[in-house]
Amino acid sequence: MNRICYGCGAKLQSEDKDKAGYIPAHKSDSAYCMRCFRMMHYGESNQGYEPKTREQIIKRVNGDKKFAIFLCDFLNLNQEVIDIYNSIKCDKLFVINKCELIPNEIYKRKLIDYVREEYHVDGDIKIKGGTKNHGVNSVYRYLLERGIEETYVLGLSNSGKSTFINDLIHVNGSKARPINTNSKANTTLDFIKVKIDENLTVYDSPGFILENNADSDAYDQYIKTLTFNMKKDETISLINGKYFFNFSEDTPINIFINGKGKHKKYFKELKLDNELKLKDDNMDIVILGVGFIRVKNKGIVKTNVDTKYIEIRNSMFGDSNE
Repeated sequence: MNRICYGCGAKLQSEDKDKAGYIPAHKSDSAYCMRCFRMMHYGESNQGYEPKTREQIIKRVNGDKKFAIFLCDFLNLNQEVIDIYNSIKCDKLFVINKCELIPNEIYKRKLIDYVREEYHVDGDIKIKGGTKNHGVNSVYRYLLERGIEETYVLGLSNSGKSTFINDLIHVNGSKARPINTNSKANTTLDFIKVKIDENLTVYDSPGFILENNADSDAYDQYIKTLTFNMKKDETISLINGKYFFNFSEDTPINIFINGKGKHKKYFKELKLDNELKLKDDNMDIVILGVGFIRVKNKGIVKTNVDTKYIEIRNSMFGDSNE
């Protein structure tokens, strides 16, 4: 057997069921290993296998010198992600993904300009929403117009790489098998070559993992948007009390967060150890790997979150939603 699993990229084998790529001998004609088959059909997940490291992925891509598409969902726009993107030295396209929940007031051009100005991203940028054809056809045309026949698809774990490839398969009526998609991290363990059509071949890749991630389990793709008018010294808790934020001044806030759970407002100040200083109006408090809070008015924000998991930036939404 000298084939790879079309779900995770691991080499198919029937010798050791505890190793990646295992498939029972009587199922040797299957395109998916037992792990991926059960993930796809029964919702199971086995995270016992280690994917390629960040260094291995970057070395492969930079050494191959093919084109690269880098996907980043708008909740995970932060400096560490941009640093990973900048480490890719071949020609590349930055795609902001999962934009279906961005308010209508934030036009595509405004979001693209924000990414350029706030994170100094050079090169071309595209927007992709949540539906199968929202943004996918635009990226496909972009590749064709530039004569790009092969490209890697890169991004954080659960940034939508495999879904993006499946969308390419769908909108082009390709006969290629779909890639395994799952809301858990590290679904793809190795590179997977997919021939979309006679014009384009793509390579799915293992996802990058943030070194500073406030919640390694926040990969369920359950995105909430919330709006509160906070009064002085009031506190908001997010995701069943995981994260607390107390505000020193009256301010509207908009919350964009990845994770199931209840959110609760406390009409009093709680004792919280860490302090954030918002020196200007319209700032975002980014909780790395989880989401962000847009704060309308400047002031002091106290939190229980370790500041190494926090990034303060100019708001993605500026003075909109007022």
